[in-house]
Amino acid sequence: MAKACTHLSFDARTGNAWDHCSSLSSPSIPRTANPFVNAFFASVPADVQVLHARSRAMEFMLSLVVSSLSLRAPVYTFENTDYLLSVSSLKWVVLVTSFLSFTPLSTQSLVLVSKYTEDQNTDRKSLISFKNALKTHKVLSSWNRTSHHCSWVGVSCQRGRVVSLILSAQGLEGPLCSSLFDLSSLTVLDLSYNLLFGEVPHQISNLKRLKHLSLGDNLLSGELSSELGLLTQLHTLQLGTNSFSGKIPPGLGRLSQLNTLDLSSNGFTGSVPNQLGELIGLQLLDLGNNLLSGSPVTLFKLESLTSLDISNNSFSGPIPPEIGNLKNLSDLYIGINLFSGPLPPQIGDLSRLVNFFAPSCAITGPLPEEISNLKSLSKLDLSNNPLKCSIPKSVGKMDSLSILYLVYSELNGSIPAELGNCKNLKTLMLSFNSLSGVLPEELSKLPMLTFSADKNQLSGPLPAWFGKWNQVESLWLSNNRFTGKIPAEIGNCTALRVISLSSNVLSGEIPRELCNAVELVEIDLDGNFLTGGIDDVFLKCTNLSQLVLMNNQINGSIPEYLAELPLMVLDLDSNNLSGNIPVSLWNSLNLMEFSAANNFLEGSLPAEIGNAVQLERLVLSNNQLGGIIPKEIGNIISLSVLNLNSNMLEGNIPVELGHSVALTTLDLGNNQLSGSIPEKLADLVQLHCLVLSHNKLSGSIPSKPLYFREASIPDSSFFQHLGVFDLSHNMLSGSIPEEMGNLVVVVDLLLNNNKLAGEIPGSLSRLTNLTTLDLSGNMLTGSIPPELVDSSKLQGLYLGNNQLSGTIPGRLGGLCSLVKLNLSGNQLHGPVPRSFGDLKELTHLDLSYNELDGELPSSVSQMMSLVGLYVQQNRLSGPLGELLSSSMAWKIETMNLSNNFFDGNLPRSFGNLSYLTYLDLHGNKFTGAVPVELGNLMQLEYFDVSGNMLSGKIPENICALVNLFYLSLAENSLEGPVPRSGSCLNLSRISLAGNKDLCGRILGLDCRIKRFNKLYFLNAWGLAGVAVGCMIVTLSTALALRKWIMRDSGQGDAEKIEERKLNSFTDQNLYFLSSSSRLKEPLSINIAITDIAGTFGYIPPEYGQSGRSTTRGDVYSFGVMLLELVTGKEPTGPDFKEVEGGNLVGWVSQKIKKGQTADVLDPTVLSADSKPMMLQVLQIAAVCMSDNPANRPTMLKVLKFLKGIRDELV
Repeated sequence: MAKACTHLSFDARTGNAWDHCSSLSSPSIPRTANPFVNAFFASVPADVQVLHARSRAMEFMLSLVVSSLSLRAPVYTFENTDYLLSVSSLKWVVLVTSFLSFTPLSTQSLVLVSKYTEDQNTDRKSLISFKNALKTHKVLSSWNRTSHHCSWVGVSCQRGRVVSLILSAQGLEGPLCSSLFDLSSLTVLDLSYNLLFGEVPHQISNLKRLKHLSLGDNLLSGELSSELGLLTQLHTLQLGTNSFSGKIPPGLGRLSQLNTLDLSSNGFTGSVPNQLGELIGLQLLDLGNNLLSGSPVTLFKLESLTSLDISNNSFSGPIPPEIGNLKNLSDLYIGINLFSGPLPPQIGDLSRLVNFFAPSCAITGPLPEEISNLKSLSKLDLSNNPLKCSIPKSVGKMDSLSILYLVYSELNGSIPAELGNCKNLKTLMLSFNSLSGVLPEELSKLPMLTFSADKNQLSGPLPAWFGKWNQVESLWLSNNRFTGKIPAEIGNCTALRVISLSSNVLSGEIPRELCNAVELVEIDLDGNFLTGGIDDVFLKCTNLSQLVLMNNQINGSIPEYLAELPLMVLDLDSNNLSGNIPVSLWNSLNLMEFSAANNFLEGSLPAEIGNAVQLERLVLSNNQLGGIIPKEIGNIISLSVLNLNSNMLEGNIPVELGHSVALTTLDLGNNQLSGSIPEKLADLVQLHCLVLSHNKLSGSIPSKPLYFREASIPDSSFFQHLGVFDLSHNMLSGSIPEEMGNLVVVVDLLLNNNKLAGEIPGSLSRLTNLTTLDLSGNMLTGSIPPELVDSSKLQGLYLGNNQLSGTIPGRLGGLCSLVKLNLSGNQLHGPVPRSFGDLKELTHLDLSYNELDGELPSSVSQMMSLVGLYVQQNRLSGPLGELLSSSMAWKIETMNLSNNFFDGNLPRSFGNLSYLTYLDLHGNKFTGAVPVELGNLMQLEYFDVSGNMLSGKIPENICALVNLFYLSLAENSLEGPVPRSGSCLNLSRISLAGNKDLCGRILGLDCRIKRFNKLYFLNAWGLAGVAVGCMIVTLSTALALRKWIMRDSGQGDAEKIEERKLNSFTDQNLYFLSSSSRLKEPLSINIAITDIAGTFGYIPPEYGQSGRSTTRGDVYSFGVMLLELVTGKEPTGPDFKEVEGGNLVGWVSQKIKKGQTADVLDPTVLSADSKPMMLQVLQIAAVCMSDNPANRPTMLKVLKFLKGIRDELV
């Protein structure tokens, strides 16, 4: 049917009508041979529709009229003719019929016909307007003028009116045109799964006949109009997955015929309106994934509900007992809310419930016994709730249960044997809990598909009855305490695809029968004590794609047959493997990850390595590989991580590595590589970690780098140390390129210990992510760029041992995150900036071996985090009284002010530095007496005031400092006898030389008594007698007290014994790992390989010397982690600003020395039962952190220590 128009043409030969609307400016009255007809047309008003027709067409029309007159047919019979007429033609024919027949038609009949045709025109116009408003209107190409709108895609009509519009998933983009809601006969409107946006117009209320409205999965926004409540015929309302906001309109409660309401995945806020409780016929309600809050109790009146989803909102409070009213419910989703308290017993009334999902709330246990009444329940998920209870035995009565999720639920106790009665249970997920005991054999009767119980405390041997699970596909038991051998019967699980037994205490060889389960795709056995070789163990695992055996004691060589398996991941790290890597392995077309670090592999890398074109991760560090790096490695263009650190590789770095454009991590450190750094490496735009340290590389740093620029990471899971740029400990020369300032991703820039010259480029200030800058040990000249203050995240700045000159920029005081600053060994002059007092986070300041002058500013004492101050070998002068005037709260541990020009008296306020362990003041011009207050420094170990002009006597209380192991008073003007007590008994003549008026046995000079008489003699003997008497009484009392203590301790509890052991620990293991011990060395600490920016608290002290990571260093770091566990504190941070030690290690050290060991234990977990175990763990931590790496145990011994504690506990 053609488009309606006020001016149409009609062709009797074809039966078609067409419009001339665009070409006619005014109507033209047609002329025919019949004067009667002509007279009729002449009388038609101008606004009446007129047909332009040829005479033949007119004759045809009149014949229809005659037929109508003769048959007295109703007017609407024209609708059924075989000729295609426009609706306007139909109206005209009606008029003609009425005129010619002289039979008057009723006015009502005429109005009905007119209204009918107008409504059809309105529907068509509405659809056209909707289409034109779309950005993608071409999608509706079938909606054109040549076809009737009822034949358009998605449109359905009845008697010419549009009653259904279904355009789901058509890719429509644009707003909802309000003209769409002029389709007054519409009963179904489905525009879901499109890209419609904007608000829903309020004209939607015009669709009074609408029964089904679906606008879900679009981009609609704004608040829902309350006009929706006027659509009282609605059965289905689906508005899910949009961006609606605001509150749910209460007017929706008027939709009494509604049976489906979906408002999910929007941004609705507020509480659920009470009016929704009036929708008594509602069967499906989905309010999930919104921001609703309050209590949903009003919804529990809807007794017709079969499915209710209110998950992922902010509903809070206890789950109302009214939930028991929903007896028709089959699906209930209430998870990811703030519900608290236990499940109400009324949950057992939901006898038809099939699916119950309530994860990630705050639901607590115990689970009600009534839960066993859910006989129809098939799927139950209570994961991520603090249930803190055991699994009730009554769960075994739930016959229909097929899936049970209780992950991260803080479950305790054992796995009940009654679970074996759930004869349909196929998936049992119990991971990340505190379940203990053995696996009950009753589980062997279940038709298990997936069993997950990793991250628990399950123990005992792995049961042989696993072999009865002939349908099981996944078996996850990692991170438990299973012991013994892996049972060969697991090979009977012929459907098994994944087995994970990592991080247990399994031993023995891997059974060859394991691969009878030929469907195995993934095997994870890492972190055990498995032994033996793997020569033919996995030969029959022909579907294996992932094999992880790291951290075991597997020996022998890597077998050739592994190359024939479809392996994608092969991880053999940290075993005892030896021999060569099979050449055939490099021919694998599937291998994506190969890691065999920390073994004893030898030989060289062959040229065939270039055949492993799918390889993305290759880690072979800490082996004995030699030879050159083959240039063919550049063929592996998908390679993302290459780590060959700590081998014996030599020769040049192949230029072809620049072809591996996917490289994100390249670590070739600690080898014997020589030559220059290939410029091609700088073109690796995805490179974010480059370690070439500890080699023999020469030449300059590439000057036009493209690496370290991309902020987006392709696959961050492969990154080991993001942002590390380490070229330290080589022989690189030339200047630091200005272009280094473009490496915006760099976090640690380590260029120390090379032969770099020139000035420090100011462009480095553009590195806004920089946390560590180490340029020490080079030949850099010029001044320190003040622009470095723009690197606001800088924590470590090391510029020592260069040839820098000029003054220290005061702007450096703006580096508020700075933790360590080392400017030693340069030619800097001028004063120490007062702005350094603003460095509140600074723990180490080393300005030694420069030409600084002036007084040491008092603001230095405002650096409350400072534990080490080094300014020796400068030209600093003046008194120290002002510096120490506010020292009471200063936590400094090491102070070296030697070889300067400080003068005046030694301030008595030195005695306030109660944390001080190292004080070196030698080579200055101090005068006056040695302050008696220095005897208050109970932690002091090193004290040197030699080479000054001190006078007076040696205070005896200094000799009483029990920790003092070095004391030098030489080259002063001290006088009187040398005290014969404490540490002074061990003084050498050298430490007292140059004091002409000192006397005593140590110096071989008897002190002369100028006035001696009998009275003095008697007084002396009298005093001696009193002293001897006091000593006898004291010794007797001490012996009696010791005997009483020993007797009492024998009857006391174990925790006091452990505490005394730790308090009397004389190896000084903890102490020398405190920050003070590290301060005794220059502060150019290299953290290139093992350190991650910001984690200074884990660095062992020997790294300050070599900068090379070791397994003994890892033991130290593990000791720090043990300290974290037993104290509940982080290794560094603001917690230690107002407490002893300055960091965790130092704080624990001081507490132990003071006999306050128990004070360091975490009070949140401390109890009478846990205290002995925590003290034992603290003692293990002390041994792990021995100052001498050789005294640290291996991790195997540490494990044995920890197992011993566990065995005692059991």
